[in-house]
Amino acid sequence: MLQTIEVEIDAQGGIHPLQAMPAMAERRALLTLVIPEKTVVQSDWRSFVGILKSSPCFNEDPVVIQRKMRDEWN
Repeated sequence: MLQTIEVEIDAQGGIHPLQAMPAMAERRALLTLVIPEKTVVQSDWRSFVGILKSSPCFNEDPVVIQRKMRDEWN
């Protein structure tokens, strides 16, 4: 039977259960680490400047591209 328990791991690698463990004989266990996700960093508009420069859709003169986009709607 599989059983999941929540533990804390200290800086030295010691494992400390957060709940009482039932009495049992010595056993092996597998440990799955829960790694916190990175927080999303708020970006301002400057981080997007030039990001599409290498895109094949924007190789031409900006005015020509603008006209093509407008003409698609007519």
